[in-house]
Amino acid sequence: MSVSGLPVSSVPAAFDRGHLYSPTLALTRYALDDRYVYDYRPGDLYEPMPAAPSGNPKAWSWWWRNIAATPVPDFLGLRVGNQISIQHAGCTGPGEVISTERAGAVVRYPLPKSNLTARTHAEMYVRRRNDAGHWYP
Repeated sequence: MSVSGLPVSSVPAAFDRGHLYSPTLALTRYALDDRYVYDYRPGDLYEPMPAAPSGNPKAWSWWWRNIAATPVPDFLGLRVGNQISIQHAGCTGPGEVISTERAGAVVRYPLPKSNLTARTHAEMYVRRRNDAGHWYP
């Protein structure tokens, strides 16, 4: 963790109203505005991500493959192999970070036993951490 309490990370980190996240380029303007209580730390390797293009699926696909899904050494301090607490579908549970990208960390988590599927795990992106310490999309 850095002196400000924000994690040392490859991507920018922001803390606002109890939530840790990596801000987009548009959201970093709050870090420069004294009217907002907003804690910000630049990324060690990357600047804030530009907003995803809208209205053009090909442009969005290019943005996702070439910007958002770029592998990074860590995402907000999360590294491959970290065991974390995640919040999903109204409950919390354990998860393991299996990859880190500029847009978030991919986490594998166990599924409850079910007669409907043989799957034992699922995966999801996490991009934020709440004040209780749980990561969520």
